[in-house]
This record gives sequence, C-alpha cells and structure tokens, in this order.
Amino acid sequence: MLLDFKNFPLQASSFLTSKNFEVVRLRIKPVHLIPQNTAMKLYSFLILCLLTITAHAQVLDKTVFNVAYRYAGRNVFQGGLSYKINKSSQKSFVAGASVLYTPINSKAKFLPEASFHYSNHGGYLFGVSLNPYSIEPRLGISLFNFMYLNTGYALPIQREKYFKGLTFGVQFNIAPVKNSDFYERMRLIQ
Repeated sequence: MLLDFKNFPLQASSFLTSKNFEVVRLRIKPVHLIPQNTAMKLYSFLILCLLTITAHAQVLDKTVFNVAYRYAGRNVFQGGLSYKINKSSQKSFVAGASVLYTPINSKAKFLPEASFHYSNHGGYLFGVSLNPYSIEPRLGISLFNFMYLNTGYALPIQREKYFKGLTFGVQFNIAPVKNSDFYERMRLIQ
C-alpha cells in the first residue's frame, strides 16, 4: 500500500524488488516555513545582534544615564544619555543627548538638548549645552564624573525666551554596568 504524500514535505516513491517486497524511498523536498525576504531580515537581525554583543562591553563601559535638575529662568528636569569620548583618566570629554521637561504656559514641554563637557583631574568642569531655545555655556565642578554641580548663562536664540539668564544645576550620572570607565578613579597615593 502506497500512501499519498503530495501535500507533505516528504515524497515517497515505491518500487518492487526481486523478492516481491515493496520498498518505499523517501525524498525530502525543501520546505520554506519562512518566506525568503523575511528570512533575510531575520538573518540580518541576528548578525546585528552578534555585532552588538561584541560592541556591548566597549560602548556601555563609557555610557551613563543622566538625571538632572536645572534652574534656567524656570524649573527644568532633564534625562538622557552621556558618553565619555576619550579613555584618559586625567581628562574627560563627554558628549550627551537628553530630553528637557519644563512646564510652559501651564503645558508640559519636552525639548531635545545636546551637551558637551570637559573636566580635568582637578574636577573643574567646562561645557556647553544646546537646545532649540538657547545656548548655555557652563562652569562647574565634576565629582569623579558621577555628579556635576554647574552654573552658566542661558543665551536665548529665539523670540520665545523660555530659558534666559543665570542658571544653576545638578546632574547625576548613573552607569548601567559595574566598574564603568565613565567614572574617574580616586587615587589615594600619587
């Protein structure tokens, strides 16, 4: 008895041997459970994941989440990411991108901001931040790159002067990995 395998991924064919036994031969047809274009996207995604895993240690060691409060003519809350560009423990060059939250005319306003900071081993902090409404040069103190205490002056660049005048702020940098290279090491003996 020969079974009908037309709708299955296996094909069967039979033939009689010299001893009148029926032998069934199975031939496997390729089955595409995933369409070809979807499979290519899946393979590309897997390769991207593998590359990301190898870069994981190098990127996350120098990246932190930042949370800050600043007064720039109004109360401003900030959250974002910062990345230490260099490897030196004597000097730090940090670039960051964040979102500012402030109430304007009784409505919540979320604004993008880019910032650049330089701090030396003495803990002095120099930086600038840019958002759609102002440019803010800053001076301050960096405590092992974990906390920034800063002051600056917001220079309005649009007619709406949401941020203006003297500013004060505190920023906490929280590393996602243990023993992050973002933080400066405290040296007890020099």
